[in-house]
Amino acid sequence: MLERSPAKGTAMRALSVLVVDDDPLILTVVDLMVRHAGHTVRTASDGTTALDVLAEAPADVLVSDIRMPGMSGLELAHLVRKDYPNIPIILMTGYLSEYSNGSASQIGVDGILKKPFKSTDLIAAISRAVTT
Repeated sequence: MLERSPAKGTAMRALSVLVVDDDPLILTVVDLMVRHAGHTVRTASDGTTALDVLAEAPADVLVSDIRMPGMSGLELAHLVRKDYPNIPIILMTGYLSEYSNGSASQIGVDGILKKPFKSTDLIAAISRAVTT
């Protein structure tokens, strides 16, 4: 079970975060943001690989792009929610208006970030996702 957020001013426990994006640059930048916050990161460049990574060892949090070739982030989120219901899911998109009231909320994702975003916004979204 995930721990509640720490008291203000204390560090959150290190989490295992799976980051999924088909853009290698974004994947690298998000990886660095999450590592800089003290978490461990595994990456995948598509939904199928992400499911393989989760099958090896579930993550504490999934952070995925929505628009990807093959399996979209929404499809990935649906499968993860079904097979790993306790993993918080944060989706990233450059097209927030398309998803703010649609499929993502029906799947029950824990957050949506509009690209580009600041490192602090990503880490705050991860923190909220594991404390709700």
